[in-house]
Amino acid sequence: MPPVDQIVDTAYDVTTQLFGPDSGIPWWAWGLVVLILFWKVLLPERKTAADRDAAMVAAMTGEGGGKKGKKKKKK
Repeated sequence: MPPVDQIVDTAYDVTTQLFGPDSGIPWWAWGLVVLILFWKVLLPERKTAADRDAAMVAAMTGEGGGKKGKKKKKK
């Protein structure tokens, strides 16, 4: 058997043992792992009203490093 076929067969066996119907790990445990990994993406931190207001004022006045399209002149 060529090495590539052996690697593919081994990967298939491992994947089947981890995620297949005869797996020792239930589906909800994998769901919990995914939820924990993406917790910050799914539920970002809430900002206070003062933080939102400061960000809005900074965006309106052009402060805060949000300057797009402006380049510094070289001397």
